[in-house]
Amino acid sequence: MRTVTLLVLIACVLPLRSQLLSPYTAAEGVQIALRTATQNGIVNARVDGIYTTGDTALLASLGGAIGQSLSLNFSFSQGTNTLWLYSVGGQTADLRDTAIIYAAVKIFTIFQAFPLFGIPGLGQLSQMRGESALPNTFMNSDVMVRKLAADSVFRAYRQQYPRSILLGASLASIRQFSATEPAPWWSVLIGEGSLAQPGAGALTCFVPATDTSGQAVCFAAPVSSTDDWQSHDQLSLYPNPADQVAFLRLPPGSPASHLTIEICTLRGDVVASYWFSALGADNAIALPVSSLASGAYLVRYRTPSSHQVLPLVISR
Repeated sequence: MRTVTLLVLIACVLPLRSQLLSPYTAAEGVQIALRTATQNGIVNARVDGIYTTGDTALLASLGGAIGQSLSLNFSFSQGTNTLWLYSVGGQTADLRDTAIIYAAVKIFTIFQAFPLFGIPGLGQLSQMRGESALPNTFMNSDVMVRKLAADSVFRAYRQQYPRSILLGASLASIRQFSATEPAPWWSVLIGEGSLAQPGAGALTCFVPATDTSGQAVCFAAPVSSTDDWQSHDQLSLYPNPADQVAFLRLPPGSPASHLTIEICTLRGDVVASYWFSALGADNAIALPVSSLASGAYLVRYRTPSSHQVLPLVISR
């Protein structure tokens, strides 16, 4: 009965006064996503990925009636938003691995989560699996924005582009060296315009999510208006040679989640790997390569249905 009442309330409130939704941090919505998944019959439910955006236009195109009526206002000072999307992994009643995306909102003090879509059989691609002991802070979006605020590149960008918004923020699993274990990082995209049509200036930042220490690293991100990309219909790398960061641009229609990217030596040894749950502006994914030595490498791009390899040169 409580769930029915909440659904009726949400249906009435959202089209009229979306500002009645309360902002909250990413960590605050974890339990409602897990509880809703369990109520929906998911066994061994776990939250292994998260995404949010301040791009209301993108939400309107993806979220149906609710998305069209909800205005987002991500806070760069508090790390809060009125909507977070949680990827919940687990097993169905017939023991199939699955991953379901839940949208969570907070009306006054009451949380409610809604399943958006499921991905049967993709549980083995769980974003954070393989990391034996995730820290309690790995979804603390308030910690994320504090680390961003301490970065001089971020501060300069926000001063130059005061109208910039959060285009997307998601947890990425990153292994920076072949001998290290994957660790959760926030992959953050900031810019003017929208995720589908970003402005000329965009900023990609990586923020360690393992604890309250560590520093954000930010890079200027190219968009499709530049002439440096190859054909927009094929996978491409820019710049190449690269120094601190390389941007992998995916063609239109590429899968928007469960991407695995590996950087290998010419002998095939993996020296860095990245798992992303969401794309960047104009399908451009930033790959930090500052930890790698100068030389020639191969970039492997994998999805559940495709596998491609591109050459990459790192030169300093």
